[in-house]
Amino acid sequence: MPRHKQAQGMFDAQRWELPVGSRVWVYLRHSPGDNQTIESQMMGVQQWCEKEQWIIERMFIDEAQQGSKEHREQFQEMMALSRQQPRLADGIVIWSFSRFARNQLDSQFYKADLRKRGFVVASKVDEIPNNELAPVIEAFVDWKNQRYLDDLSTDVKRGQHYMVEQGFWVSSHVPMGYRIEKVEFHRRHTGEIRYGNRLVKDEAAAERVALAWQMKLRDNASFKEIYKATRLFTRFTHYGFFFSNLIYAGIFDFGGSRYPSTWEDGGHFCEPYVTMDEFLQVQENRRKRAVPFAVPRTLSSSYLLSGMVRCGLCAERGRASSLVGGKSTGSNYRFYRCAVSQFTHPKECEMPRKPSWYIEEAVVNLLREVVFTPDYIATEVERANELLSESQRNMTSQISEATTQVQVHQKRVESLLQLIGTSGVTTLLQKEYDRANTAWLEATSRLASLRSESVSVQARKLDINYAYKVVDEMLEVLEQGAIAQQRELIARFVEYVNVFPDHIDVYLRFSIDDRASMLTTITARQDQQLRPIQEVNVMTSPGA
Repeated sequence: MPRHKQAQGMFDAQRWELPVGSRVWVYLRHSPGDNQTIESQMMGVQQWCEKEQWIIERMFIDEAQQGSKEHREQFQEMMALSRQQPRLADGIVIWSFSRFARNQLDSQFYKADLRKRGFVVASKVDEIPNNELAPVIEAFVDWKNQRYLDDLSTDVKRGQHYMVEQGFWVSSHVPMGYRIEKVEFHRRHTGEIRYGNRLVKDEAAAERVALAWQMKLRDNASFKEIYKATRLFTRFTHYGFFFSNLIYAGIFDFGGSRYPSTWEDGGHFCEPYVTMDEFLQVQENRRKRAVPFAVPRTLSSSYLLSGMVRCGLCAERGRASSLVGGKSTGSNYRFYRCAVSQFTHPKECEMPRKPSWYIEEAVVNLLREVVFTPDYIATEVERANELLSESQRNMTSQISEATTQVQVHQKRVESLLQLIGTSGVTTLLQKEYDRANTAWLEATSRLASLRSESVSVQARKLDINYAYKVVDEMLEVLEQGAIAQQRELIARFVEYVNVFPDHIDVYLRFSIDDRASMLTTITARQDQQLRPIQEVNVMTSPGA
């Protein structure tokens, strides 16, 4: 066997054992709520090192730290010191590999890093044989440690969902306006009583919480105004989370589901402060107060409907969530996906990815077939000219009335001038003349303004041919314009688009007449690989 192979084999063998007199570091970790204590770990490791005749140079202790997280202060300090040259210790002694790291990838990465630098990583509890099977056994132990964490997480979530289904509050944070009331749940097999926490209204804050919701519902008051009136939170910025919480409508949004399961039929998890309709009205009021702005990323986006498409499933749950653009690695497949599903947890929203062309083409076809049509344009031009004609008729009536007023005030001024000419100027006559002259000048100014506006109204009448020309230019932009120009044009007519798995609701910025509303369903082109044909429903925005 070549010498370098023999040396490599000797180094591999030494990675799993520490000779007598080795200098070691000890790493100990204690999870929050563990029955195992740091003191018991420390005593066990010290006795083991004493038995093996290893010299403890330093101890690194992370107390109440989760093993699934690598950003532990003492752990990271130990890893930083391990990179110093010459090496400050011969090995790392731990109570068990689960104390070192729970995450399988983190555990293998950091142990490999230490061993490449010449450290031996030894566990007191885990029985790792000192032979060629050591890497296999250790890898299995790492997998088992992470599996334990995954199983524990599953069991905890299952238990929490079960408690929520029974109507019990499982969060450590209690919403403002509520308090916890312990209720006997059942008895354990040992006879010990198990309690559950129910949410009940907190009498100390209930009146102020109700006032906050009424101010937002009735007057659409600002957060600052509500803060001054209620003082529920230390800062008025906290009211954003307050008014987004469905618990105030008696519905608990937990783990992507709503409780109780009968909430759509009027069931309540706890006593509500507002109804579901009132809650949704508050969300609409909040959108009205929102300051419109353009996100720089939206302005430079290569997706046609950036900033306009929203998740319909999240909207039905009272949660605002936009659809963001995405692209598959190594392909030209572009899609929209729910931001909640992407940035929080996929299970919180079931909205599948929708091909970008599928939604964009449907919206563009909607505008072509409902808005940019000769019949619709002719109808709208006729309607606009009728409004202008009615405005002109009203203007004629106002001009006639203003002319009469000018004549009346003029005669009053002339009569006063004659009286002054025959009787002379007195203080009383001077005051009367000043008032009459001021009224005459104001009436004359108003008449001139009305006549100028009347000429402007006559000039503003729309020409149908000019309207057709403008529409042709818009259609050309939709066909050949830059993405930013197309997006700006669409935003003039479309306020937002709610996307569902099987249909799209397009909310226009204006009302459509009965003739146009007959075109409520428009189909996008059907691709053989896509099952449903996209259905597009024409809606009118609440603010239109």
